[in-house]
Amino acid sequence: MHRILPTLAAALLLAGAATACSEGQPDSKPARQSATPKASPSATAPDKLADYYKDKLDAVSDGSIENCQTPSSTACSNDIGAIMTVIDDLERDIDAKGGASAYPTSTQQIAKMRAAQQEYEDNVCEGNPASDDPNSDCWGIVNITLGATTLSMTLSTDELT
Repeated sequence: MHRILPTLAAALLLAGAATACSEGQPDSKPARQSATPKASPSATAPDKLADYYKDKLDAVSDGSIENCQTPSSTACSNDIGAIMTVIDDLERDIDAKGGASAYPTSTQQIAKMRAAQQEYEDNVCEGNPASDDPNSDCWGIVNITLGATTLSMTLSTDELT
């Protein structure tokens, strides 16, 4: 209970400040999710990462496979950004729980996802109609979209060993 009240108070304060700052301004397009690192949501890593991240990964990957059938689309780019933001948090928690030695398969899968993200950015896939060609180098994004849907299972496997 001692930890809940300060956290709740801080959340309400932030929500009130955000509302006050947005009053009188016209609605604008939602900001694009980026994959920039941010502070971990908790001071300590959860006991079971698979349980903790399952719903988060399911939420950010919902519809991403369909949206990324057109790699050039803004929807696909936004989905990739949202997925990789969750991956940033997950990586911090994996590091806090022993890193690659404790989560070898998950760490390998995340590395493939990071490589696909880098390839997507290097090839300037968003907004480029040539990205949608089946022979384009932008199709590596399947490692991100499919990876997000299977990562909680991979985490579970690592946690069993």
